Amino acid sequence: MARALTAPLLVVAACGAALVLAGCAGPVSAYHNIEGGAIAQARQAPPGVDQPYPNLASVPQTPVPLTEQQIDAVGARLAPVPAPEPALVPNAQALAGLELPSAAPPPPDVPGVYIPATPTPHVLTYTKPPPAPPPPAPVDGAPISLGFRPGSAILEYSNEQALQTLADSRGDATVLAGGFGKPGAVADAAALQLALERARAIADALTADGVPAEDVEIVAGADGNGGFAQLVY
Repeated sequence: MARALTAPLLVVAACGAALVLAGCAGPVSAYHNIEGGAIAQARQAPPGVDQPYPNLASVPQTPVPLTEQQIDAVGARLAPVPAPEPALVPNAQALAGLELPSAAPPPPDVPGVYIPATPTPHVLTYTKPPPAPPPPAPVDGAPISLGFRPGSAILEYSNEQALQTLADSRGDATVLAGGFGKPGAVADAAALQLALERARAIADALTADGVPAEDVEIVAGADGNGGFAQLVY
């Protein structure tokens, strides 16, 4: 009995092996083999299979780069420079008696159509302001008041022009430079010291404006505000 079953098992095993091998090629190939005919025949080999595989010896060498002259020559042949166009010369006969309008023609009068007039452009004009009047010259013998900040002996810049005018108009007169401490102050050392420093600041400004130091007299007072300068004849 065992021998009788051996032959059928071998047939089944052989069929199974054939199906397994056919399945390794893919279901499409197996279907073509079962169908038969021209579709089951072997495919043609791709072109060039029988030729030797190319190697580096068959690769051409790098071409020699072109020179600038050769590049210019090739560019001249590919894109030739066009000839310049002749200049347009106006026809004198066509322009004879032609008068160009000095202004645009007025808009046409069309019934039912309103064309607003072109507004006149507004031109901004700038008028230069008149120069500031010069400071009045001090009256002969009249003192000019000079301002200081509270508690400071630094002369205000606004007094420079008045002192310069006084120095220019003094002639041979002596200039009296006076300083005060503060209003209502008693004759203490602090008020007198501030008054003296203010008088010296006025004297220094006069000297800087050209007044000789020997022509400047200094006076100081504790009770008062600011300082003054006065021509003394």
